[in-house]
Amino acid sequence: MLPTRNGMPRLKAVLDALLAQRCRAPYEIYCVDSESSDGTWEELCRRGARGARIARREFEHGATRNRAAAATDGELIAFIVQDAVPADEEWLDRLVGAVLSAEDVAGAYSRQLPHPGLNPFLRARLESWSAGRTEPRVQRLAAGQTLAGLPPLGRLDLCAFDNVASIMRRSVWERFPLPARRFGEDVAWGRQVIEAGLAIAFEPRSVVLHSHEAGALAEFRRLYLDHANLCDLFGVVTVPTLRHALRSSRSQLRAYRDLARRAAASPEEETRLLRLARRLAPAETFGQWLGARSVRMGPPRGLFRLIERFAAR
Repeated sequence: MLPTRNGMPRLKAVLDALLAQRCRAPYEIYCVDSESSDGTWEELCRRGARGARIARREFEHGATRNRAAAATDGELIAFIVQDAVPADEEWLDRLVGAVLSAEDVAGAYSRQLPHPGLNPFLRARLESWSAGRTEPRVQRLAAGQTLAGLPPLGRLDLCAFDNVASIMRRSVWERFPLPARRFGEDVAWGRQVIEAGLAIAFEPRSVVLHSHEAGALAEFRRLYLDHANLCDLFGVVTVPTLRHALRSSRSQLRAYRDLARRAAASPEEETRLLRLARRLAPAETFGQWLGARSVRMGPPRGLFRLIERFAAR
């Protein structure tokens, strides 16, 4: 399943890779397009993809993917996004193998590598996420273990799932459709299946190239929504107070300065990266603090309400 909106020109590379997959089972490409105006829908039709068009306002991460899943009839449902390029012809088959590796595996997700040229700060963050690891793993509760008995970051680690590139059993999806959420429907689904005693597999040999060269405001918005979601689902609070936010921002900036100096190929590149670091460090830290605060402190008011509107639009 492939949700799209103005995905050109990278969508062409995604479709090339999808149509070249060598998979043990037949597959089809189903798309839901949200009012693209750049030729995306026409390109999908030209490539033989099946799908539907919806109004932009109708798009919702979980509900739109559920709509697409309901329109297909395969025993397995794979998800990918319009800028995640499968790295080789085995991407899909390796996901299929991972989800069929054990009867209790509900779904599996791929490793993500950044597109060439991504700045070193976002590259380092991607590599630290579950989908950036190099070793395969199966995530399931141990005998006698409960999700509530784990610390917040332990709950997140166990329930990690990423719809950038993933697959799930239809029988599990019918029991646990993707939750309707403004952000993070994939980890919310992961929590459901882990709590039900099922498992999730991570398959690092199934690889996609996926990253965003985002500016400071875009990163603030993404981390605000992300950490509101993680606080709500798992109780994760990485930056609990304004004092912690100020301290963490300074610490992050020092780390980014060191990274910029190691990664820069020229004095000019170092200068550019240092300017970016000065914007990214506070944006990331305050996004984490304010996102979790929006959940812990109840409905935002005043200035915080304006911030919420900006982040959620």
